[in-house]
Amino acid sequence: MRLLRLVLAFFMVSAAGYAAPINMMSNDIVVPGAGRVAGAVGSFWVTDLWVRSPGGGTVTLEFHAMDSASARAAATAVIPMTSSMVFLPDVLRNTFGLETGLGNIRVISTNPASATIRVYDEAGGGATFGMSFMGMPSSMAMGAFSGMTGGDRDSYRYMIAGLLPEPRARVNVMVVNTSASPISGTVEVLDADDGDPGSGPRSLRFSIQPYSSHQFVGVLENVQSRFPAGAGLQVRVQLDDGSTGSMMALATIMDNVSNDPYVVVGSMMDGSSSMMTGGMGPH
Repeated sequence: MRLLRLVLAFFMVSAAGYAAPINMMSNDIVVPGAGRVAGAVGSFWVTDLWVRSPGGGTVTLEFHAMDSASARAAATAVIPMTSSMVFLPDVLRNTFGLETGLGNIRVISTNPASATIRVYDEAGGGATFGMSFMGMPSSMAMGAFSGMTGGDRDSYRYMIAGLLPEPRARVNVMVVNTSASPISGTVEVLDADDGDPGSGPRSLRFSIQPYSSHQFVGVLENVQSRFPAGAGLQVRVQLDDGSTGSMMALATIMDNVSNDPYVVVGSMMDGSSSMMTGGMGPH
């Protein structure tokens, strides 16, 4: 079964109570999860990139490898915007000159731009259409909680729901540093009632250099829910208190038979707040 999942819808509740779309155009965008790499179950993942900048100019692309030891980009490319939209197929190989790699693409543009990637399994002539999502303006990322703000800690946490339990699927969680400062924090697996799963607590630490990322593979492996079917398991991601950096988080869920994937982007879900927004937190 070939599926294309376009998962990324950001909405802001206005003072009048109406939902208005958030402008995803920016001069500094981070696109997570770009890869040209072999995966599980015989898969091989390739990435295409679309960049839109109606104002023209140039776009500088930086590829920051996952788990990089420094803020330095592994590869860069300057793209003249000869039209409003530029399509870059197999961007890691054709644009960056990399035969293999996994990480983030930072898009720095002279005029406001947006960026979208498609990541798909090319093994066996193309096993799936893959998954697609938009890059996030760096200014929209999640910051850290500080007691000085006197606020609600939930406003500084990403929640990721809509996960399928193993062994039916494999669930990977990616945390992306969208800032020029190192970050550290915690990924926690929670049950449907926000408590620990029946198999016990699972807490995973991360420490990430600027514009790099870290992926936790198989976060639900051997995790048993206290609820039927286990489909209520969820993930919570937060930075250490007082961290000066910012992050975004997402999960990729892949069927272990067909390799069909989908993406769930982390959302700030603060029930006490009048603003409920996907992917945008205080910064």
